Amino acid sequence: MNPVGRRPGRTGRLSSGKKRYDGPCRGRGTEHELVCQSCGTAHEPGGYPTGCPDCRADGRAGRLEVEYDPATIPASAIPEVGGGRTEAMWDYRELLPLLADTPVTLEEGGTPAVRATRQSDRLGVDVIVKNETTNPTWSYKDRLNALLVSNRPADGERRIATSSTGNHGASTAAYAARADRGPVIVLVPHETEAALRRQIRAHGAGTLVTEYDARGALLAELVDRGWYPTVNVTEPYIGLPYSYEAYKTIAFELVEQAEVPNVVLMGIGAGDGLYGVWKGFRELAALDAIDDPPKMVAVQSEERTPVVEALESGTDRVGESEGPQPITLSAGGTTAGDHALRAIRESGGSAYGLERAAIEASIRETARDGLLLEPSSAITAAGVEPALEDGLVDEGGSVVCVGTGAGVKWPDHTESAVGTAVEIEPTMDALRAAVDVSID
Repeated sequence: MNPVGRRPGRTGRLSSGKKRYDGPCRGRGTEHELVCQSCGTAHEPGGYPTGCPDCRADGRAGRLEVEYDPATIPASAIPEVGGGRTEAMWDYRELLPLLADTPVTLEEGGTPAVRATRQSDRLGVDVIVKNETTNPTWSYKDRLNALLVSNRPADGERRIATSSTGNHGASTAAYAARADRGPVIVLVPHETEAALRRQIRAHGAGTLVTEYDARGALLAELVDRGWYPTVNVTEPYIGLPYSYEAYKTIAFELVEQAEVPNVVLMGIGAGDGLYGVWKGFRELAALDAIDDPPKMVAVQSEERTPVVEALESGTDRVGESEGPQPITLSAGGTTAGDHALRAIRESGGSAYGLERAAIEASIRETARDGLLLEPSSAITAAGVEPALEDGLVDEGGSVVCVGTGAGVKWPDHTESAVGTAVEIEPTMDALRAAVDVSID
């Protein structure tokens, strides 16, 4: 791949202290091509909602992945361990496949890495929560949609459609609104909470509630009619070529915020997030920015454990794991992409299926440290102990739990863990009877 020249960019500053990327002087992202991981064919940059065109013509699903020449990346763009450059996702634009001159942004990224004091002290290891709930729509999906919506050509199809249990739909709607793209259709299952439905509607998207398993077929029909999807619509699931890329910035920020952890735990649905974080660490190693990438650990509710089952069976394909809908709705799919399995194996990681009681206990423990995470995020904290028991963490090492979404958006799914407020008569006697501490 030919090297590409880059113009130095200007940055303005908002009162928040975050950098604002304003104007075409910033230039585009890294020069790249999309290489099919099945047939090896290289394709020019683009959306490719159904994967590799050559594979599709043969009736197969070919996953496309961004590849670029490391020699084209200037040294100043490469993250440094402890470098502290974590103000915004677009700090790393020269490592991202941005097609537009200017990204669609709500100042996503630059999320804090917070020590989980109680769990760290209890287990004798540093447990760090990468708090993605500080993103604009309170989930890590904002990184993804910032890139996907930015990469949709302004003169192309303006209609956007997606399928989601909530977080992704809210994020797609927000970034489409920010870019003045529309109309937008978001397909959600009946299990999606009212708070998330309202959030999606507030951003101007059509929020359509239907059967959980029927959403994929409906979305595929919309794509056939020309709508631009922000999730993959093929079977088996292969992701979108730019799905993983935005999630790389989580790895970049973690390296700049402290050191390379021994283990990174993520609740896993389709697997794009876990694979993207792994790809970020893998690229940092290829750029000689770090020595040893961390082990990637996937955690799933025991009701549905497709990745755990595939890992244990030794297969290269993630199959179906049919079971009741778990409390971890946003990471509770019946299958996942094979690329997630690849990340776990390449990194020397593992995968665990965890019971509901352990997940609810982790919701409470992380909340006592000030972080109310959704079940699909809090499950990562429940995975720390089995990772320790399996010897995945070095002595004096650290563990990162990626807190992908906020519990405040999932009140019904967190209620069993945290309980409900107590209603009392407005008297001191009633107050005294309702609390288990002395009020005198």
